[in-house]
Amino acid sequence: MDREGFHEWSPSQAAAEREAKRRPLFYTYSDPWPFVAVFFVLLVIFMVGFGPIHHDIPVDLPSSFYSTAQAKALAEDAMKIRLTRDGRLYFRNTRVFVKSLPILIRGAVQEGAEKKVYLEGDARVRYADAAAVVEQIGNSGIREICILAYKPER
Repeated sequence: MDREGFHEWSPSQAAAEREAKRRPLFYTYSDPWPFVAVFFVLLVIFMVGFGPIHHDIPVDLPSSFYSTAQAKALAEDAMKIRLTRDGRLYFRNTRVFVKSLPILIRGAVQEGAEKKVYLEGDARVRYADAAAVVEQIGNSGIREICILAYKPER
């Protein structure tokens, strides 16, 4: 302010006032935080919502009217052995050879697995293949073998 109470004029103040008049009422920049929030929510949903993908080995179980439910066969550490129609052998969803079965079973028992083997044999598997698997299970020291079958409705 000068002596008489009036403002002194300067070119920078005039330029600032013109720029203020030209500013839009709405901002035109894009805010990335809503996108980040939605992306984070989707990431959490997909990570928590879906479990690990297991490739299921196709086995057509035999049927038996006198079969009983085996809840422990669904446990994560259950020793489940699958024998497919074409003679392929799987130990806990991993393809193995018949000769390596005793080593794998002993290792699983040492890790704390139940001393019981759940055998899923295809209904059309060759008897020689099934007998070789049962023999190797016996060689590992396991005496409890549960042959899984489905119970048809009467």
